[in-house]
Amino acid sequence: MTKTEQHQDFQQPQQRQHKRSPSVTKTHQRKSSITSASTHHRIPDKSTQASTSLASLSTFNMSRSWQKYTSRLSLQLDAFLNPSGPLLPHEQQGTSKSWVAMLTRSRLARLLLLFYAMFSVMLSFSQFWGWYFSSTPPLDPRFGVAWQPVRTYDSDQSYSVMDNMTTGLKMSKLFSKSHYEAVRMTEPYWLKRSEAIDPRDVTLTTAVTLDTWAELERIAERWQGPISATLHIDHQVGRDQLQRIRDAYTTGRVNNLKLRADIHLVRSTESNPPTVLLSRNVERNVARLFARTEFVCEMPSNLVPATDLRRTFDANRKIFETLLREGDMLVVPIFGFNHQSEREAFTIPYHKARLLESIDKQEMGLVDPHWEINQGPTDLDRWRESTSLYAVEHYHYDYEPIVITSKTVQPWCAERFLDRRSACLLSNYLAGGEFWVLPDDFVVQLPASEESQLSDFERVIENRVYAKFYWEQCVHHARQLDALGLWKNARSEHVRKQCSRVIQNWGKGLIGKPE
Repeated sequence: MTKTEQHQDFQQPQQRQHKRSPSVTKTHQRKSSITSASTHHRIPDKSTQASTSLASLSTFNMSRSWQKYTSRLSLQLDAFLNPSGPLLPHEQQGTSKSWVAMLTRSRLARLLLLFYAMFSVMLSFSQFWGWYFSSTPPLDPRFGVAWQPVRTYDSDQSYSVMDNMTTGLKMSKLFSKSHYEAVRMTEPYWLKRSEAIDPRDVTLTTAVTLDTWAELERIAERWQGPISATLHIDHQVGRDQLQRIRDAYTTGRVNNLKLRADIHLVRSTESNPPTVLLSRNVERNVARLFARTEFVCEMPSNLVPATDLRRTFDANRKIFETLLREGDMLVVPIFGFNHQSEREAFTIPYHKARLLESIDKQEMGLVDPHWEINQGPTDLDRWRESTSLYAVEHYHYDYEPIVITSKTVQPWCAERFLDRRSACLLSNYLAGGEFWVLPDDFVVQLPASEESQLSDFERVIENRVYAKFYWEQCVHHARQLDALGLWKNARSEHVRKQCSRVIQNWGKGLIGKPE
């Protein structure tokens, strides 16, 4: 190496040292040399630097506010779950706190309350979520664009509250005095007629059992009109027996059953119907309720229509409809064979003249239940000579004839009685209804296929209850007529005659003085 090169090498460190020393002495920081080949960075603008600082500041403020909020929430929750107690000693607190105050300061109670609030919020949210995202169910085709929801119990309307009711609930509301388990087993129109029906016709209503099914067939042979029958069976009856009844209805020897009869099935929860759970009066109401005509004629199954009642009704329709719609009743007299004679030896007379001949021979007689033969309010002597309607004059509250009535005007049979047909007619008579006896028509009573299911004790109880029921109906209808201003009217003549003594005792001060 030459001296010149050594001299240059010696000068370069000195120059580097000379250039480095000012930066060290002034700023104590290392700065890049101007002659070095390092990468140059762009100096940011003031606007960008300001926005970056604002963003970082806002993020910092948000984090601080969130931490402050969570800290405050944690303090509130801790204060809620750990309520502070009193600072004074127990003996200096004065009177003891009530149990309500102790309960509000209980940690367990507050924890349960918090859990309940959280559960309620979550449940509400889940329900709202399911409702919001669920698909809308299709509307019933009965509901058109112009349909408006109207609350109605008419099952014939497009919408009815009864659509959503079970059969047991419907029947329990219709027959509120009966046991729910008894009416729940009722099946209306178990067997339904196939022939069209005239709403202005007269429906014969009755109640039968498996033992009296043959009596229903006998009625259907004579009655050419619609029939509404209640079939009461025991709960132990099997499907085979019901199938035999169905076969007898559809393919039996009596075609009128299939054409004209509606059968309503009632299953009993007891072994010996009728019972206090479902009485015979309820069965009468069931048969009447599901009759599909304006007028009905309730008749026990051991009776046979001897004359054509429907022809008589059609011939005098205008007069009869007026009477029935006003609440009056058409009486069909009952005639039966004398107890001293063998009933099987006589044939049924189908004309009034033949019947009168049998009465003169003392083979038959007028039957009014609770009266001796040829006695009773129907008045045999007057019926013998009558050629037109006549009113019953000597009414008694035990009177229970066969009547043709309006399905809607006539009061329903009282369900408190096991088997009392007179209770079906008493209310209507006290309300002003009249008994009109048909002069040329009658029914014949035949031996019953089964004996009454009521014991002697049940009959005694029922007679006593019916006596109280009579007093109750007297006061009820007298009070109604007096409230309507009809006490001095001819409408209240029956209640004033029948209930004079009852009103003087029970209705004193409530009802006008009876005449």
